[in-house]
This record gives sequence, structure tokens and C-alpha cells, in this order.
Amino acid sequence: MPDPFQSLLGIGDATAQRDVPLANCTTWKVGGPAMFMMRAGSRRAVSELLQVTGDLGLPLLVLGRGSNILVSDRGFAGVVLRLEGGLATAGADGDVLKAGGGALLDSVVVEAYRSLLCGLEFVFGIPGTVGGAVMMNAGAFSRSTSDVLAEARTVAPGGDERHYEAFDGKYRQPLVPEGEIVTEVAFRLSAGSAKSIRERMDESRDRRKATQPWGVSTAGSVFKNPPGAHAGKLIDECGLKGRSVGGAMVSKKHANFIINQGGASARDIKELMDLVAGEVRSRFDVQLEPEVQLVGFEEE
Repeated sequence: MPDPFQSLLGIGDATAQRDVPLANCTTWKVGGPAMFMMRAGSRRAVSELLQVTGDLGLPLLVLGRGSNILVSDRGFAGVVLRLEGGLATAGADGDVLKAGGGALLDSVVVEAYRSLLCGLEFVFGIPGTVGGAVMMNAGAFSRSTSDVLAEARTVAPGGDERHYEAFDGKYRQPLVPEGEIVTEVAFRLSAGSAKSIRERMDESRDRRKATQPWGVSTAGSVFKNPPGAHAGKLIDECGLKGRSVGGAMVSKKHANFIINQGGASARDIKELMDLVAGEVRSRFDVQLEPEVQLVGFEEE
């Protein structure tokens, strides 16, 4: 049987590493190692990678800022892919802003601001990437990615490239089929003044700072809002603010955030999530669904 690492080393412009600690790649600062990590800067490399991982039977995980994911302490027994270079840039063409799947949301909003295009300010301050935003229909303040997404290009399992121009827009649901990798998107925006765009960017950032824990290790909202309710409010009404397991604690500022106070393990965070979900289910008969992606917990 061929050495999987040698097969990965031969992929286009991509680079390959073994045994990369994922705690350094996630905003919760927890998680064991990835068996392999690939960094790719072109659709061709992504397409080839999907063909190779398919042939080798290796699971593949796309990782952006690591801001919406909990990786187990065992890590990930497969290939972690990070999009860089040409797949992490953004540029305007008229009222359309094109961006790579690996582009940081804040940098995309700044590029729109420089191009005097408005409509993306609501994602300013979300510590994620364009691809991540598409795969969870990221949103805030009653706006969602689907509101401004005009096109998406992906690479599907097997390596085929696909193109989408219509999106369902369901709450926190992928806007393209799961398993496909977002390589490039186009946002349809509108002309605006630098002053008004900057004001909305500042408002978005300030609202986050005022209502969410800031400057600490979190992964954003832990649970999706159930129909007709707010997860944070339900958790708060259970008296769970400040509850902790090991080094993990429910934020005292926003109950739908869990903070790594320093030294928390992924197991601490997962046990606290289970405790919170159990308390809400017991008191309100509501089953909270994780908004964060759980990786490596399948056998637990």
C-alpha cells in the first residue's frame, strides 16, 4: 500500500505536513493533531486533493479560522485542508465582490468598504472565512450570507467543479451541498458612501463587543436558536451562566458562549455542552442542536 503522505506531497501547488496540532488552529485553543494538513491555493490542487483522498479512503476536513469547531483531544485521523493564496483573496468588479473560500470575512468586508460597496457589514467581526460562512449560512442582526450571495463555485467529492447561482437560505444550513468545498463566491452588493459603510461596520463590531465575550477563547454561538426561541435566553433561565467543567465555563456575558478559561480540554467543553443541553431539555423540553461542528467525537 502506498504511503498516503507521499501521495499528498505530489499534489499541484499544495503543501503537506504530518501530525499538526489543531489546538493552534482553532479559536477554542483545544484539539489533538491532524494526521495530515494540506494548504492549497488553487482549484486545481483542491480538485486533485479530493481525488487522492477519495482513492486513499482518507476523510477530509476543511478548516478556516477554526472559529466554529470543536476538535476532540484525539484529533482528526484524516486530512485537514486550509485554503490560502489565490483562494483567500477578494476583489470588486462593479457591484460584485468576488472572494476565495479561504478569505477572512473581515478582510472581505474591508475590501468592500474600499470599493464603496455595502451589504456585507453585518459579518464584520465574525472570526470566520467565506467558505465557512457559506457552509453555515452565517449571519447576524437579522441578516444572512444568503441575502447577498450571488454565485458559489465548489469542488465536489471526486474532484468535479460545480457552480451554483440559487440558494435556499435556511437558518444555519449549508448553502451548497455538504461535502463540497467552496473555492470562490460572488457577493451582489450595492453602492454606498465610505461614511455610511464605515458606520455600519463600527456598529456591527460594537454590538458584538457589547453583547458577546470579547478577547477570550470561544467559538461563537455554541447552539442554534430553536424555533421561536433564543438558545442563550433558555440557558440563562436555567441559571447556567458561570457554570464550569474543568477549564471550560459558560460565559457570564452571553450564555450561548463557552469560554476556555485556560487549560480546558475538548472533553471539558463537550461535557459542558452536554450538561447545558440536558438542563435545557429537562426544564423546557427543548433539544438544543450544536451550531459548532464536532470533529473526532464519533466513538464517544
